[in-house]
Amino acid sequence: MIYEKALCFLDMPSIKNKDLCTRIQGENVNISCLEDKFLKAKFYKCEIASLSFVLALLCKMSDENTFKDLDEGYLSAESCFGEEEASDTLNFLTTAKYLIIDKNIDLYKDSENIKYFLNFLSQKYQLKILDSNEKECHFENAKFNPLKELDNYDGLVLFKANLDDNNLHCSKQFLQISKCKDQSEVEILAKDFNLKTTLCLDENLQGTIGFLNHENFGFDFTQIRIKEAK
Repeated sequence: MIYEKALCFLDMPSIKNKDLCTRIQGENVNISCLEDKFLKAKFYKCEIASLSFVLALLCKMSDENTFKDLDEGYLSAESCFGEEEASDTLNFLTTAKYLIIDKNIDLYKDSENIKYFLNFLSQKYQLKILDSNEKECHFENAKFNPLKELDNYDGLVLFKANLDDNNLHCSKQFLQISKCKDQSEVEILAKDFNLKTTLCLDENLQGTIGFLNHENFGFDFTQIRIKEAK
């Protein structure tokens, strides 16, 4: 099935879910911290793991009365998702058909509010909610709670990606911050795991997010430190 007129909240679907990525065609919008050049969608950038604030901003700007306690300036500043971009997105929703989200939505911080906001937008704009496995989602029972503060992802970040090798693919900026060289053997130190791998410079990548195929059953983004392997 081909999906068009979809507002997506997907991180690199071309390497996370290639089949879905190829079926998103026509006029679409994707809001993410990572731009996927293979996804047929207009891209709006936001901070890592800021989906709750992005959705809260969209809901606030679409219904001032229901969400009068939310501060759009604060939501926009914290998520780095501009009010102008939010306004353009809401205009797009008037003709949209789908909201497409990550299948692992329960792993997101503040997932209950995320579901509540998604349900609100789906009801207001008559949209079908699909996850990245193309399964229809229903969040009518989600409850609105005080928003949880966003986590800070300053420094180096690891993104779990379905790659053909076990190297850590990264940008020049990533190498500079890690103080390591291309093709060097390194140890990755994270909160819940440590592992060894090889750094691999990818000139197409930018920023401080590195891509690695690794066992991680939690959220796709992990803050890390890197040191030369011994």
